[in-house]
Amino acid sequence: MPSICRSNNPGRLGAALLAGVLALAGIAWASRAAPPDGLPDDPLQLQVLADAGRQDAALARLKALAEGGSPLARRAFGQVLIARGTQVQDGLDWLRQAADGGDAEAGFQLGKLYRSGATGVPPNAAQALHHFTAAARAGHAGAAYYLGIAWRNGYGAPADAGEAARWFRASAAGGVAAAQFMLANAYREGDGVARDNAEAVRLYTEAAEREHPEAIQTLAMAYTHGELGLPQDPAQARHYLMETAHALKHPALQP
Repeated sequence: MPSICRSNNPGRLGAALLAGVLALAGIAWASRAAPPDGLPDDPLQLQVLADAGRQDAALARLKALAEGGSPLARRAFGQVLIARGTQVQDGLDWLRQAADGGDAEAGFQLGKLYRSGATGVPPNAAQALHHFTAAARAGHAGAAYYLGIAWRNGYGAPADAGEAARWFRASAAGGVAAAQFMLANAYREGDGVARDNAEAVRLYTEAAEREHPEAIQTLAMAYTHGELGLPQDPAQARHYLMETAHALKHPALQP
């Protein structure tokens, strides 16, 4: 019977020693990463503890990091203050500082706050447009989507289908399914862009691959009726109708 003891096996002995070294290194890293009070230094982790966890110690550490100049910490601190509802204006100020420091996500969050409103933050179309524009120009795909919606619907500025398509295109390139769907609609209708059924189908398909229910349903109807330059194809129509039902249970997230 083979011996249970493997200490005379050089390969296994080396692996065991390596595992021990890695374990010790992990313990040493953890001891450096975790401060004496047990709180992390990661602003996003602190945000969860201070918001959902309602930990004042985490909020205090997050404030210290924000005051130290970190745009990410400023964004997280601002969001916690707004979520808690007690220092909303201070929270908005911290988000603005984060956005001014180059954090496009902070500008995006400001845009969403002013778009829909929140406790202590009345809707403000002009402010929403301002912040979405800054974040979109910095490459934020979600902000580009909402900017496209604003230009399409005349929210904060006169409606402009061409500007809407421009920003939907930027957002679609960033993989936002809702923007791909909106841009596909624009190509289908010739709204702000030249009518192009092939491009519409390509974009509907990209959005469908990201579980966008309306895009999948549009393809199902196109194959049912022979629209958008597609042939009537009952099998493909049934396929996309089944995919629509699935996507309605697991839809693509809005930006």
